[in-house]
Amino acid sequence: MRRLLVRSALLLALAAAAGVAWLTGHPGSPWIDRAAGWPGIGPLAVRFRDAYRPRPSPPPPPPAAEGAEIEVVTIWLPERSAPLALPPRGAAAAPGGTVRPAESAPGEPPLGRAAEPPRPLPGRSADPERLRAAETRLGASLQRTAAGPYGLLVDARLAPPLERWGALAGALDAAYAERTGQAPIGEPAETVVLFADEAAYRDFQGLETRIAGIPTGGHASAGLAALWSLDRTPDEIESTLVHELVHFVSRRALGPALPPWLDEGLAEDLAQTPFDAAHARFEPGGFRVDVTRTGERIAIRGGLAALDLAARALDGPARLPVADLLRLDWEGFVGAAAPVRYAQALVWIRFLLDGGDAGRAARFREFLAGVARGEPADGARLLDLLGEDPAELEAALAAWVRRERALRFVAAGLPPPPAAQPAAGASGSSSRQAAPPSP
Repeated sequence: MRRLLVRSALLLALAAAAGVAWLTGHPGSPWIDRAAGWPGIGPLAVRFRDAYRPRPSPPPPPPAAEGAEIEVVTIWLPERSAPLALPPRGAAAAPGGTVRPAESAPGEPPLGRAAEPPRPLPGRSADPERLRAAETRLGASLQRTAAGPYGLLVDARLAPPLERWGALAGALDAAYAERTGQAPIGEPAETVVLFADEAAYRDFQGLETRIAGIPTGGHASAGLAALWSLDRTPDEIESTLVHELVHFVSRRALGPALPPWLDEGLAEDLAQTPFDAAHARFEPGGFRVDVTRTGERIAIRGGLAALDLAARALDGPARLPVADLLRLDWEGFVGAAAPVRYAQALVWIRFLLDGGDAGRAARFREFLAGVARGEPADGARLLDLLGEDPAELEAALAAWVRRERALRFVAAGLPPPPAAQPAAGASGSSSRQAAPPSP
């Protein structure tokens, strides 16, 4: 009798297990719906049903309309109706709508105009006069806080993502060292000022005689970076912030007075790298993608826009051989073709580090190590270190830029980019770049 009871219990247990297993694959069974209304086990049945019911898949992004017009807008500046003057000798324009005037510390050469090779310098506290001017303009709205290791003065009416910015700024030194092989010396000491509206920023900008009147979105000078917030996308603000902070990091890792292709290329490399806030790290090799669709028009900003500009330049009058890009001084770099030059500097750095040739990346990092030791930050020295045939190097860069753009367009759900700039009035994709920072 006992054996019969044991066998019966085992059979019942197996039957129950089989029933549960069947129900996990059929959470919509009417038996579960019926049990959900029973007293006692009803809540258990509801939880069981919800746990095993398939989750609906998120809807795929809407496909781009066939023949949609693509409006490529760089992050640097909106178009301006008034012509701008070339900044005086020693001023430098930067993406994110930034123009960096020459450092004014005694004994330091102007940025981009090294009489001697650059050397890493420790973090620099904000110039007291500039700091007081920023505090005065913020007035009663001044709020003192921090973005990671950097001081932050912000208009109290704003609500910037301080936790995210703190994690981002705190991860910047490590990201820079990972990318370049050069760890910055010391600790950051600089300060960032975030104004609410453009008018407040313009008033502060007017104190910098070298950039007064130039429509920037931010600038950095003498240990202080300033930018403004309203009417700009969060991604644009964040990329501008990163760009300016990278200039401070480069000063501590390589030194001031770097040539424009290197200074701006390195700044844009990290400025256009996505940041993973959950793991507090940058995602090397990625591109920020800021895409908005309005009807049949697609506006592209950020790293993807820069990549597109660089690819289009390969087939147009803005095409510039690498050797010529590396020889440009500040005036040549920030002239009428400034957006394209910044884009070219960015893709050149990306090609060196992420172009699929480990030896090329190692030789570039060897070049940067030499700069940090006091060797000339000269593009010709880099080309000698790379040791590649110029024509083959140009061809490899062009192929990588075109391939990378095509892949990134597909990943962003965009129509394939045209192989060359279409003629005026042609259907399909088209491009409009924003006004250059200092034409």
